[in-house]
Amino acid sequence: MDDLRELIEQLSSGRISRREFIRKAFMLGLSASAIGSILAACGGGAGSTPTAGTSGGAASSPSPSPSGSPKSSASAPPPTPTPYKPQSFGSKSAKVKIRYWTILSSVDGIVMNDLVRKFTEENPDIAVESLQGLTDFIQKMQAAAISGTAPDVALVRHTYIGPFALKNVLSELQTTELEEAGIKAEDYYPEVWKFTQFEGKQYTVPLDMHCHAMLYNKKILQDNNVSVPTTLDEWTAVVEKVSKDGIIGYQTFALGAGAQEYLTWYWYGIHKQFGGEMLSEDGTKAAFNTPEGIEAVKWMKDIQQKGNPKNAAITDLARTGKVATWPDGPWISTLYFNPEKSPAAKDIDVVPLPQHDPKHKAVWGQSHQLALPRQQSQDQARREASLRFIEWITRHSVDWAKAGQIPARNSARQEALQSNDRYLMKLRAWAKQLPYLKFMPIHPAILEIMPRIAANVEGAILGRWSVEQGLKQAENEVNQILARSGQ
Repeated sequence: MDDLRELIEQLSSGRISRREFIRKAFMLGLSASAIGSILAACGGGAGSTPTAGTSGGAASSPSPSPSGSPKSSASAPPPTPTPYKPQSFGSKSAKVKIRYWTILSSVDGIVMNDLVRKFTEENPDIAVESLQGLTDFIQKMQAAAISGTAPDVALVRHTYIGPFALKNVLSELQTTELEEAGIKAEDYYPEVWKFTQFEGKQYTVPLDMHCHAMLYNKKILQDNNVSVPTTLDEWTAVVEKVSKDGIIGYQTFALGAGAQEYLTWYWYGIHKQFGGEMLSEDGTKAAFNTPEGIEAVKWMKDIQQKGNPKNAAITDLARTGKVATWPDGPWISTLYFNPEKSPAAKDIDVVPLPQHDPKHKAVWGQSHQLALPRQQSQDQARREASLRFIEWITRHSVDWAKAGQIPARNSARQEALQSNDRYLMKLRAWAKQLPYLKFMPIHPAILEIMPRIAANVEGAILGRWSVEQGLKQAENEVNQILARSGQ
């Protein structure tokens, strides 16, 4: 309780960011709904997460079942108020005004609103009402679709496409209207363009791509006379050697979040490195409880136990030079590589994620994508303005890249990766992994599936149950979800 009071005081006084608060609060065992309530009370945003953007609708951490394994939450917590107010950009005399909702918050939301402002300056006939960092995004998008209050444009993760399309939240995009707006498939990274569709229909346009890479402290590795690891075995060996004298060697990404989707992101990439699949080819069964799947989680458990057996929160420790290695996404660039925020910034660097088999590389990948939510009464002028907005945002996404994202649009990505900007230069390490990015499948039940895998894998890593028991329980829960959803 004293730790929580101190954390709240740090947030209220501005000594830590919302993102740092959420990471630490998860480590203390707080649920997502409890964290949202605290942030709202402190005037902060519940929309910040330990990762890219914000996930609405994530269930709170599960309680143990009698057998010691986690049980699924019976229902999601009710939507929390959104502490961010919509901002209006553009002239009051604009011919049309569109509404734009995103899952972004904190720095991400600020950068996105800068883009929105620039769009309206260059397109004075269009005004935009922009709502960044919408909490409980999934529930509110679904509710808006039912009530006829959906925004004209929404930024979603690619994993939302299947569930949203199935519930008629999104409007199908026609090839002709995309072409008229100047949106062409060949202008985007081919692999991510594949993940804009569900059951043969186009629903989104990709804005960016992100994945995990390995951050490390150069001084710690040099002081221990070890090289930067390139394989998982080398990584474990380095962590075992440097974890001493107050130095934490490693921390699993998003460990401590419980039944959230975040840990599943990291697990998915490691699982793919060992040759595993998440679901059967027809999407009707779990496919991860295999010898390869067990081996992958055992590696995750082993390196965690060698590098940080007490699962200490690392954000402040990493910023001050007390953590040797850790996986993270490009969205943290503005924190760890900024000397004003990280005293150890000069010693922190990033390289592609080490691999189980360098001949068969894999890393988890995800994409923020722009969609047109379904409207009860379609206004053609607003729809055309929305597509102009999407085309402009992706064409100018080099500015969005500075928030820590790899542009999906080829021209913007090339410009970003050739830049001498300190953050964009670091982005190159993540971008090197594009050829072996592994996107989670677009599946209508994926948002229910991910938290069940995360909770069970987390319990195995922390030693609450065996790896075998955790994966078996996750398999059972996922198969129940798939059977119930008719998949």
